[in-house]
Amino acid sequence: MTGEKSGMKVVARCRPFTEAEKSKGATRIVKMSGDKTTLQNPQGGGTAKESTFAYNASYFWDVRTNQIYREQCEPLLVKALEGFNVTVMSFGQTGSGKTYLITGSEDDPGIAPMLNRSLFKHVDDSPASKQFLITVSYLEIMEEHMIDLLNPHNNEMKIKQHPQIGIFVDGLSEMVVKSADDINRLYEQGTRARKMGVTNIRTHRERAHSVFTITIEQRNVGADTGVRSKVTIADLAGAEAVTSQDSSLSAVGHVISALGDPHKKGGHVPYRDSMVTRLLQDAFGGNSYSCFFVVVSPADSLYAASLQTLQYAQYAKNIQNVVKKNMDVSAKMIRELREEIGTLRDKLANIGPGQDANKEDVLKMQDLVHDLQIAKRQTWEEKERLSLQYEDERKVNLAKRGIMEWVMSDTARKGNKEMQEKFLLMQKEKDQLLAEYKEKRKIVDDMKENLQARIADYTKLAESGKASESDTKARVTAIHDLKEKLKRESDNVRDVKRRLKDLQEKQRREKEDVRSQNADLRNNSELRRIIEEEERKKTERENASMLAEELERMKMEIEHEKAELQLKMAQGFNYTNEQIMQLETEAIELRAERAVVSMQLQTLDQEKQQLATDLEEDHRRHKRELEIQELQNFQTFRNYRQVFEEQKAALEQRYRSLLEESIQDAAFLSTRNAELMQENQALKQEMAEMKDQLSLSGKPSRPPSASPARA
Repeated sequence: MTGEKSGMKVVARCRPFTEAEKSKGATRIVKMSGDKTTLQNPQGGGTAKESTFAYNASYFWDVRTNQIYREQCEPLLVKALEGFNVTVMSFGQTGSGKTYLITGSEDDPGIAPMLNRSLFKHVDDSPASKQFLITVSYLEIMEEHMIDLLNPHNNEMKIKQHPQIGIFVDGLSEMVVKSADDINRLYEQGTRARKMGVTNIRTHRERAHSVFTITIEQRNVGADTGVRSKVTIADLAGAEAVTSQDSSLSAVGHVISALGDPHKKGGHVPYRDSMVTRLLQDAFGGNSYSCFFVVVSPADSLYAASLQTLQYAQYAKNIQNVVKKNMDVSAKMIRELREEIGTLRDKLANIGPGQDANKEDVLKMQDLVHDLQIAKRQTWEEKERLSLQYEDERKVNLAKRGIMEWVMSDTARKGNKEMQEKFLLMQKEKDQLLAEYKEKRKIVDDMKENLQARIADYTKLAESGKASESDTKARVTAIHDLKEKLKRESDNVRDVKRRLKDLQEKQRREKEDVRSQNADLRNNSELRRIIEEEERKKTERENASMLAEELERMKMEIEHEKAELQLKMAQGFNYTNEQIMQLETEAIELRAERAVVSMQLQTLDQEKQQLATDLEEDHRRHKRELEIQELQNFQTFRNYRQVFEEQKAALEQRYRSLLEESIQDAAFLSTRNAELMQENQALKQEMAEMKDQLSLSGKPSRPPSASPARA
């Protein structure tokens, strides 16, 4: 099927001033009217040349996003339902509002949520004889590394191209969705997962691209063919990246220039220089209806960035795509591949003994089997099965990262927005803190072993009495330095551990966590000192900033007064002698007052520096005294321990001696007892015999030892 040409639609959008821009007194340099966007150069007091750009449409900040969607994106969704690929991209400087345009907020939904809901309205309104299968995927590309935002696994993912499917990411999870709630839920979950994996938010916004893809397959009941289309929503990295030395960031600008710059048109297009341009190849000059949103700030401070962004958008307007309807012939393709594989298998099976198989046939068989595997994954039944598998996998993978509850829970969209943001920041720090804690714990353990070894060496040297004063001092200093480093690292470990504990406790009782944190600070004098010092520095910076602003204001007032004086002089105004004397007197008084104020400021600055030096010296002396006292206490404890060990050894020796004597006595007594028992038994036997003899003689018995009775 031959395609038709379609120019890339370029739409300009200007966001409102931010609070920071308002506080700095920013002036507006962007004007929009119809399809024209005019950028005023702030140099020369607004008299410099203006730059005017003509796009397909321009929307100023007073236009709501739903109007932009209705006029620019809804027609593209209709095209997608007809079987054509569609791409919506946002391009602009970091902080220009491009992500807000795509995602929006609860009160002002962005393009993606509105498109998701509108898609299922069309599906619900379609005839009952038409069947739909809709799948979504969510990908982030940062520094040439791809992350599956719906199922953050560690498996390898590769960008590939298939003659029927087109360009796709092999290994990226595709989830089947049945309703607008399903698709918006997955989009919000992927967006939250993207935020939670961030370490430096600004760097992430400058360098990361996100691509949300909706695949729409439709066919009539009973038919094995239909149409397939893709809706791609891409939030590109900051426009300042197009001039970066990093090829992964500048590739988007190079592709736009190669396709749209009249001086470069017709040359090589570097699609393969980066993953994002390769993945969006259909959007730039390929098989897709494309809408390129260029978003700028109205502030004069961002003139250069806005000018560069609008220039690239002008190049993008010159890009021509070739679009065609995408037929879904998966079932037919599977049949044809199986037939071709069967024919080739029979051919290879009929090779006689001693004959080698044709290498080309073997390679062709491998390619056909690979194509068949890809085609089988495109069947509706297989996509349903894989979606269920991915649903189970993503729970495990999100749980491993410690963010499942916050990504999957619906409560993250409800309640207090400020509390939600705190939870987001808490969860994205969790895995990073775990890794940091393990690393710092190992460092502290190593330093403790080193410290114990140094103290043991010092103790032996001190006991021997052979150490010189300089050697002893050097060793004590080394121990002090190591103890100071160990204390700092221990404070860091405690701090990391405390933050980890806070992250766990905060999920259910944030107030209690705050109290626990305050208790930790009260019990940690070193950490409290650091925090107080930081607060003092923060106060000094704020005061210095306020003073600089006041000085700047005074300079502006002086310049204004000078201008008024010059105007008076130009108008021929003359001062009287009395006025001149009065002005000179005031000038003398002001100079004297200035000298006094300068001297006072110098004195205060010197006093502040002296106080800071004294505080630091007192702190160091106190720490040194504590460390010496701890070392002395340790030495005393060591001496007591040694005495205790000696006494313990003596007691154990005495105990063993007594035990041996007791055993010998017990053995003697046992032997003697046996002898006495034998003697007693013999006496009993003898007495029994004597009793028998007396009984036989008829005489009364008496003891053999008894004396004869006296008359």
